[in-house]
Amino acid sequence: MKLTVTKEFTFDCAHILSYHEGLCSNLHGHTYRLEVTASKNELINEGSSEGMILDFGDLKRIVKDLIIDIFDHSFLFWESGCDAEREIADIIEKYGMRIVKLKDRPTAENIAVFIINTLNEHLKDSPINIVKVRLYETPTSYAEVKNYV
Repeated sequence: MKLTVTKEFTFDCAHILSYHEGLCSNLHGHTYRLEVTASKNELINEGSSEGMILDFGDLKRIVKDLIIDIFDHSFLFWESGCDAEREIADIIEKYGMRIVKLKDRPTAENIAVFIINTLNEHLKDSPINIVKVRLYETPTSYAEVKNYV
């Protein structure tokens, strides 16, 4: 039996989609809504977490530490982006503001993949696995990545 729990988060950040042929090639921001689904094969059978696969508070702490605290109110930039994107990142960093340097273009899809990979790398020695990340870029548009294990 596979059991899952899902926790929801929000964070705000800005980005540019270099080389995009639309408005998103401009500097802009989003309030992202993130859903993280964790899975485990069995319930905890003792202690204060008995009957759970993972305490929601523990899931919140992990996602907050590894994702939210890094991304929230940051400029996400692609290290291979256009000159303007990289120059904006340099200026933001020069003034001590928050940046997140990414190896992939900061699309909702790539950010969702980054999140699931980061969380699963952290949990690799745990019986918990992150099986789904859904990242809403707008209230009506999201990217979703599933990890079938």
